[in-house]
Parts: sequence; C-alpha cells; structure tokens
Amino acid sequence: MLERARELERSGDVAGARALCEGILSRDPGHAGAHCMLGALYGEAGELERAFTHFSEAMRRAPELEQAHLGLGNVQRLRGDPQAAAASYRRALAIDNDSPAAHYSLGLVLRHFGQINAALEHLQRAFSLSPALSDAAKECALCHIQLGSYDAALALLEDALRRTPAAGDLHAALGFVYQKMHRLQAALECYEKAQSLGHVDADLWNNLGIVLQELGRLPEALALYDKALALQPDFPLARFHRALARLLIGDYANGWPDYEMRLISEDNPRRPYAYARWDGSALAGRTILVYSEQGLGDEIMFASCLPQIVDAAGRCIVECSTKLEALFRRSFPRARVYAANADRSIPEAIKAESIECEVPSGSLPLHLRRSLADFPRHKGYLKADPQRVAAWRERLSALGAGLKVGISWQGGTHKTRSPLRSIPLPEWLPILESDRTHFVSLQYGDCRGALDELATRHRMHVTHWQEAIDDYDETAALLTALDLVVSVCTAVIHLSGALGRPVWIMAPYCPEWRYGFAGDGMPWYPSVRVFRQPSFGEWPPVIATVARELRALERQGAVQTSQSA
Repeated sequence: MLERARELERSGDVAGARALCEGILSRDPGHAGAHCMLGALYGEAGELERAFTHFSEAMRRAPELEQAHLGLGNVQRLRGDPQAAAASYRRALAIDNDSPAAHYSLGLVLRHFGQINAALEHLQRAFSLSPALSDAAKECALCHIQLGSYDAALALLEDALRRTPAAGDLHAALGFVYQKMHRLQAALECYEKAQSLGHVDADLWNNLGIVLQELGRLPEALALYDKALALQPDFPLARFHRALARLLIGDYANGWPDYEMRLISEDNPRRPYAYARWDGSALAGRTILVYSEQGLGDEIMFASCLPQIVDAAGRCIVECSTKLEALFRRSFPRARVYAANADRSIPEAIKAESIECEVPSGSLPLHLRRSLADFPRHKGYLKADPQRVAAWRERLSALGAGLKVGISWQGGTHKTRSPLRSIPLPEWLPILESDRTHFVSLQYGDCRGALDELATRHRMHVTHWQEAIDDYDETAALLTALDLVVSVCTAVIHLSGALGRPVWIMAPYCPEWRYGFAGDGMPWYPSVRVFRQPSFGEWPPVIATVARELRALERQGAVQTSQSA
C-alpha cells in the first residue's frame, strides 16, 4: 500500500496517496513509513503543523529513519526555526553521511546563520554526491560570491554546465556570477542563453534588469523589473531596483515609495528600539528622531533635508555616525546631535527627551523631495571649523602659487561597483600634467603605493596628508580650504557638495542613482559639475575634458562653480 501511495504521489494524485497512507495508519497506527510520507505530503501542501506531527511520530517510531529527520528539518526551517532545522539535518547525516539532500539542506541553514565556509563545505559535498543537483551548484556559487571567490564560482558552474549544458538555471547562475564580477556583457549573454533554454523566473528578470540598467538601457531595465513583479508581486529586490532606476531618471514621486524596500535588507539590521514612524504629517510642537542607516555619503546627502525638519519640528534629535558628530553639531546647532552606538541602542539621555516619532534619514526625501523643484539651491548646509580651515589654507599656501585641487580616484568596494567608478591614478596623467596646480590627495585607504609610483615613474607629486583623511572634521576643513575637488563617485563628493564647495565629478556612463543619468548638474548639490562617460566604460574623453577645463581655470587663476557659471 505504501509503494502504491508513492506511485500515486509521483503521478500527481496527492489525494489518493494521502488516502492510502491514512488507510495504512488505520490498520497500523505506528507505521513510520506512512507517517513520514504523510508528513511530506502535508508539508508540500503548506500544512506545516500536520507535517510536523507526522514527521515527529515517524521519528519516534523509527529513530533510524533518515527521511523523517530530513523532513522534520524542512518543516522546522519553513516554520522559521533554522537552529532546530540544523539539528534535524545533523541527525539525518549521522544516519547517512552520504545523503545529498541532508548536506544540501544543512548548507542552506548554515548560510542563513552567516557560516559561509561551513555552508560551502556541505553544499560542495551535496554536489559531489549528486552532480545532477543543480541547486547545490547554484548555492555553492552564491557562497563563493559572498567570500569573494569569483573564479571558484565560475569554475564550479562551468563544471556543472559541462555535465548538463541545457540547464537554463545554471546558465542564469553563471550570469549572476559575471554580474557580481561587473563583467556585464558576459552576464547578459548567460541570461539570454538561460531564456532560450526556457528558464524564466522573477529572479532572472530582476537580474537582467540590473545588468541592463548598469549598461544604461534604462527603459528596458524598468520593463524587466515590472515583469519580475508581475510574476512575483511580493519581490522586494525587484521593487528596490525599480526604485533606483526611477530615481536615476529623476522620477522621484514614483521612486521613493519603493526605495523603502532597503529597510528590510539583511544589510540593514533592525534597530533594537523604535518609536512611531513619522508619516510626513505636521511636526509643529513634536519631537522627532532622525537616524542614519546607510554609508557616510548617503548620510551627508540626506542631511540636506535636516534644515527643513529642524524648522518644522518642535525639537529635532539627530543620530549620526561618530565620524560626522562634530560636523553635524556645528552645522545644525538647533538640533540635538549624538553619535550612534555600535549596537544602535538609544542612550538613556536621549530616551528621556520624550520622542514622539522617528524616521530613517533615507526616508526624509519620501516626504520632502517629491520633484526636482523640491531640491533647494543651497550654498552649503554643513560648516567646517573656521580655525581648522584657516590652518589648512596656511598649509596649502606653503605649497606655492597656483590652484589647490583635491583629487580622489577610487570609490567604493567591489560590492558597490568600485571597478566601474574608479580610475587608476596613472590614467589621470593628462589632468595632473601641470606646473600651475598643486594636487592634494583626498583618497581614503592605503594609497601610498599609488602615489609613490606616480612620483617615481612619472615625476609627479601629489601631496597626501593622512591626518586630513583620518578625521572627517579635518577633511571638511581641508575641502573648504581647497579651490576645487576633482573626484570619481565617492563620499568626498557628498562632503564637498554639502559644504558648498566646487566639485567636478567624473561619473561612469550609468552611475549610482544619486548622480542622475544625464546633465552636468546634481540636484543635491548646486556646486557640483558632472563629467559623464559618453558610453559604457569610456574614461579617456572624460579625462581629456576635465584636463582641458582645468587648464582653462589655470589661465583664469580662479575657479568658477556651477553657481556662478
């Protein structure tokens, strides 16, 4: 009867299979095999409590039944108890250490806990035991991506595709690896191959949309995000990337609502304490807490909304990065500013302020920047320390006559598109070849090797004051003292623009949404001028234009900002 039930289940007659299993249990209530199969049938139907009961009974009746432990683990994982699921999978492996399903399932749970190396070990074991298990290959590749081992991910998927070249899902996974490596054309080809093999799902449309967006094909990208959401309406990633595309083209009214999806990201953990979320209603007489939840550049950019909140609220409290605390206190004297704790807990002194509502800083534009007309033409909303500015002007003056220009040539990390938005320092030679301008490094991280090579190979000296990089208040003072900043897309752009200083940005063909897709300006900062790649990956024309414009400024002996142009 049990074998007949399995045949019915394989043929799609779930009701018949369930009835046969119930019949077995009516004759033998302790039949572990029938309990195990019923657990699986109920689990597949989403009836997790019934599935849990039957798997537990099967395990009690036959502790050596590996499928019962494996099934119970699956139910526990679906019920949101990954720790219990991991224990069940380990019990299954204790019975059969060559179970591909148990290794695969345990690998998934360990990845959930962030134990990537341990997860990879089990997933690789599952794939070696069952090379046809394409999901194991895909999950292995995802682990390698998280570890930054892109070549290992490529090798694994290419090996899997040699075994099953018609597996569309593996081509899609390979495309995802290329996408993470920023090899966009290769990713595009893999995604198109996956489609031709009949593999189409919401993930594919979303990832293909991201690739097309990075290539600057925005209408196609937006259409693909919509297709992903048509297949899976509750797909946060597709909504989020659609938001970025809309913000990139200046569709703020439609972009900001979906931008809220960032708040449910694993990279944005929840705060341990929360007040009522501000909904854009009147703030007169009320106390509001504005807290940061992204990187320094975004924190500075969204702070452009703080003057409006300070003016509107009875009292405004601002939580910010420790690096920005002194700068924000000086710039927003009517607000109470404090540095965020490492665990994001709210200090007792702040709790005593009778806070009535709170809002993450990245959500302020949802209410305050609905159209281009909502962006103020400010002259700078952050204020550097005047004494430190004077000190830096003195140091800059000691370099000699001529313009004093700060430069930054590398932005972000590999994860945040550094290869697409960075320009190796030797490629700056047309800009740096001048005896009438003194260049000052604003580059964070270890850049001494690049500067030494520039001096040794090209006889060009760029001044680097590490103390100005280590302390953001010093950075702000130095930026205020400089005549001009020329930089790729990085946080120094935001700090310079927020100080109202003239900034030239060298932007990739399709930059992050903050910089917009077209035009030579940036709505967040009126003092910014954008020099854009004419096509994907093409830096030489940008460098040539910046060099030509800088030579013109040298002849004039003064810097014209976009405000005075």
